[in-house]
Amino acid sequence: MKKLAILSMVTAALLLSGCNKKEESSHTAMKSVSSSVHSVSSSVHSVRSTAIKEALPGAPLPAKEAVSSVASSLKAAQKNITDQVASKIEETKKSIAAKLPQKAAIDVKALFGKCAACHGPDGKRKALGKSAPIAGMPKDELLKKLEGYQAGTLNQYGMGALMKAQVAGLSKAQLEALAQYISSLK
Repeated sequence: MKKLAILSMVTAALLLSGCNKKEESSHTAMKSVSSSVHSVSSSVHSVRSTAIKEALPGAPLPAKEAVSSVASSLKAAQKNITDQVASKIEETKKSIAAKLPQKAAIDVKALFGKCAACHGPDGKRKALGKSAPIAGMPKDELLKKLEGYQAGTLNQYGMGALMKAQVAGLSKAQLEALAQYISSLK
């Protein structure tokens, strides 16, 4: 149980601090997790000692009853520790999130500026006289095409290389925002 709790805390720390965030935030998170692991380890030791003492309070119990009593006490302690670990993980997540810079809003109209050069300001123009108008296309279809162009796996109308260059530096969130915006054009 102790190993599971420690492993959970270390995993949480790695997941939360391994996202290319500032080293200071990672260091702070690791300190917090290390403190949490120590706290949980102390709790495990304390609960085990208490469970054994409670199971054998003075008068000798039959062995089966003693074992059963210790087992149920340990199950309750395991739940308590699991809850403590979950709580510490949530606290650590919130602490790290509070220290990270807030995400900037995506300026989708600026992103669409690249598209407008070929597709027109309203997305109703056939790009270079070859492709279908993109205005009003379903978001999922647009996103799939944009991701295909970005990956280099889509080459409709011989425009694969050109489109790959247009979407090369865009993040997943930017592609989603762009697909949503284009699908809203009427």
